[in-house]
Amino acid sequence: MRNVVPARALARRSRNWLLASILVILLGFLLGTVGLFMRTVRLVVSSNPNYSLYTTMTSVALYSSGLVILVGIVLAVRALTWKRDNPLAEAVANALADFLDDRYVYIRNLNRFALGYIDAVLVGPPGVLVFRITQRAGIFFNEGAYWMLQKDKGQWKTLSWSPTKECVDDIKNVRQFLQARGVADVPVFGVIVFTQDDPGTVVTMEKPVVPVLIPDELSYGLANTYFGKTDRLDQASANEVAKLLYG
Repeated sequence: MRNVVPARALARRSRNWLLASILVILLGFLLGTVGLFMRTVRLVVSSNPNYSLYTTMTSVALYSSGLVILVGIVLAVRALTWKRDNPLAEAVANALADFLDDRYVYIRNLNRFALGYIDAVLVGPPGVLVFRITQRAGIFFNEGAYWMLQKDKGQWKTLSWSPTKECVDDIKNVRQFLQARGVADVPVFGVIVFTQDDPGTVVTMEKPVVPVLIPDELSYGLANTYFGKTDRLDQASANEVAKLLYG
């Protein structure tokens, strides 16, 4: 199995965000400079009918400069903290590598505007498999797309967090992404992987929308879904899909 991460693309996007942040911050300083100049050097006298509009524009320039600079700082922080890899996805890759050959490409840590963030995808003759990976621990119950967590004294709490909904959204995004690039009818599946084994994590399921597994269960846990048919894509098509997703 070819295990890859789009490091160059991620680095390029990080640089682009950093450049954008610098430009935004410079724009903020320009607005602030203009505002200070307008406040210091009164270009319109108080007796002028447009004086109130002038003072309003001065205030807008000054307040806008602070807001724009703040946005630029947020962009800079985003650029400098851009996630370059996903250790959890890499751990799952190690489990897959035990039984998959070079016909398969495992791409981890996808982060593209057209896709959003996806932990990992596996591309091969069976199609595309989208991973939602978590290291959360606890006793969970999954029915359909809804999740509950067992609290103290056996009480259950409904969770607003649903890896099922997240995974389904990722599946839809991958399908739309490929269709927009002229690659239609590619089968896309999903799986939720908890990286902590029992007793750290226990998941009870009832009619799950997306399979829920641990890394060591992937080979047989997907036998009836993703791995149920291993000739859905020819190798050329699989390589093309992997290249598009890799970016």
